[in-house]
Amino acid sequence: DWAAQPPRQLWRQPIGAGWSSFSVAQGKAYTQEQRGEEEWVSCYDPLTGSLIWSHRRSTRFFQWQAGEGPHATPTIDRGRVFAYGGTGILDCIDAESGARVWSRPVLEENGLGNLTWGVSASPLVVDDLVIVTGGEGAGPTVIAYDRQSGEPRWRSGTDRASYASPILATLDGQRMILSFNAATWSAHRPADGKLLLEQRWGLDKPPKAAQPVVIEPNRLFLTAGYGMGCELLECRAPDADTLSASSIWKSVRMKAQFNSVAVRDGFLYGLDDGFLACVEVSTGQRRWKDGRYGSGQSLVVDDLIVVQAEAGFVALAEAVPEAFREFGRIAALSSKTWNHPTVAGRYLLVRNDREAVCYELPVAADAPSKERSP
Repeated sequence: DWAAQPPRQLWRQPIGAGWSSFSVAQGKAYTQEQRGEEEWVSCYDPLTGSLIWSHRRSTRFFQWQAGEGPHATPTIDRGRVFAYGGTGILDCIDAESGARVWSRPVLEENGLGNLTWGVSASPLVVDDLVIVTGGEGAGPTVIAYDRQSGEPRWRSGTDRASYASPILATLDGQRMILSFNAATWSAHRPADGKLLLEQRWGLDKPPKAAQPVVIEPNRLFLTAGYGMGCELLECRAPDADTLSASSIWKSVRMKAQFNSVAVRDGFLYGLDDGFLACVEVSTGQRRWKDGRYGSGQSLVVDDLIVVQAEAGFVALAEAVPEAFREFGRIAALSSKTWNHPTVAGRYLLVRNDREAVCYELPVAADAPSKERSP
């Protein structure tokens, strides 16, 4: 209960521009930021805020509405950092030293223009592949590189990319990569990128930023803002070469703009046009909608929801269908915040395009030790 026992601030400091968030692994926090004309991939000590290393590149993304700097969040895998910059350059970096291992100018080498609001999707590591989305142009929508060497492995899809990160999913027993695109959603076979399905969904002009939500064994939830609403699909994959999808229900009761929705115990939780909402998976009926958080982000942690409001404050709510209940809030940041919050052990890391803050969260006395360290 944050009202009775508020989080304790450990540190607060300036940070470069951008809407990237923190990824935490092996006691280090990684993010992307813009410092003048240099785009940084940065590694910090999450307990002190000290900069451990920075990988710097002379490039800068700027758009009048989105501002400057990178939007994607680094992906950490087996001692390497994979960072997709705002201008469409993919870097593989040694997680310990910050040294560049390899680099690919993804948009340039695939003949693609940048998206209006810049590359925003984080890389997906699957087995020995690093998978990223494309840009403006009639495909490729999804592109895979060799994790070790950076050499191209496959390209797939015919739609323009959007702003949602690709995910690895298992639907109807078949493993696949899902991508939410400008006018479609698509499924791709991981080994060779074979396009299993490319199905039209929503409008093609407004951005789609919410990741698909897989509800096992064979259901898929899609949502987007700007009036597009949401849909629950039933997917059938009789073999590794075939996928079909049919609608179970459609609704406007969840319209996630920037926020990726989470599922827990048969209910979906996320920001519906700035209000936190709970929707029943089986019926599409909304159980509640409350709070005013703007174009923020939400993160389900066990039976709680951490909400990063667009205005900068962070709230804690309950992830139950009976009723909306907020357990308090902290004035973490004081200006526009589109970055996702990160919970690592008992530590909360938040940032925007101006400053970063780390809080120590109150934890129950009987909580296991793994919840106490990042």
